[in-house]
Amino acid sequence: MSLINEGLYRRIIEKKKRLDGLRPLPPMLVKKLREQLEIEYTYHSNALEGNTLTLRETQLVIEEGITVSGKSLREILEAGNHPEAIEFVVRLVDSKSEITEETVLHLHRLIMANIDEKAGLFRSTGVRITGAAFIPPPSSEVKPKVNELLKWLKDNPDEYRPIELAAFFHHRFVQIHPFAEGNGRTARLLMNAVLMKNGYPFITVIAKNDRPRYLRALSEADLGNVSAFVNFVARCVEASLDLYLNALEEPETLTLAEASKLTPYSQEYLSLLARRGTIAAFKRGRVWVITKKELERYLQNHRRSNRAEGTDLL
Repeated sequence: MSLINEGLYRRIIEKKKRLDGLRPLPPMLVKKLREQLEIEYTYHSNALEGNTLTLRETQLVIEEGITVSGKSLREILEAGNHPEAIEFVVRLVDSKSEITEETVLHLHRLIMANIDEKAGLFRSTGVRITGAAFIPPPSSEVKPKVNELLKWLKDNPDEYRPIELAAFFHHRFVQIHPFAEGNGRTARLLMNAVLMKNGYPFITVIAKNDRPRYLRALSEADLGNVSAFVNFVARCVEASLDLYLNALEEPETLTLAEASKLTPYSQEYLSLLARRGTIAAFKRGRVWVITKKELERYLQNHRRSNRAEGTDLL
């Protein structure tokens, strides 16, 4: 059974093919994008967990190794630890190594180094998650459940497509909640390992501003609607592909306010379509934008659909 919206999936596959067609990518551009994404990923992944460093402060910690006035040592360490953890994931993917229990523990150790004295160790106590519709398993079941999940990931008995597999893995991992702290950060990096092992680019970012949608989609998955979370992750993957394609192809982009003047739709309606993932818009800073090509493609598909149904474009 497909868990991902087929229209969204077709867009992603088309964009992945376009990106693959541009390989080998220019080394200097790849280096620049990776440096940029490493900082952005670190900022957003930590901000999702309550870290108050700004993007610029995160950059200073990573690039200059400096502390930031008014920020806690923990927040500084959370930013400083991430680049090594990201590099570990990249090496894992490049070496075509499997994700193992040792991999999971080592990744957590890197993320939580000098923050949690139990970094790299499965939790030894029970835990409850405020507001969650489930109770994580007792500590005695953590190790076997993690290994069961890793075997499932390797075998993929349900034959999920890569994005479905990565999202499903992320959700099941945080439900097990293997560690006292750092579960979300570890889950997001492991999700990226699954995606990159399947040819998706470095690195898919879940943005701080999307935190309410991220948590809501996870909650829906807890209640059995895993498709909601899969589609949320898929839209993040599409945004990552857009970033690379925009850097390589330099397409003409429009804000949704500009796009509304070329369509029968208001800016507010286009914004709704963007949030739903119906149109291939992406955020540049805080502003939704869409390439002219993607806007034209959406309009053509919509007209074709309306003609087939015998209706007019509204």
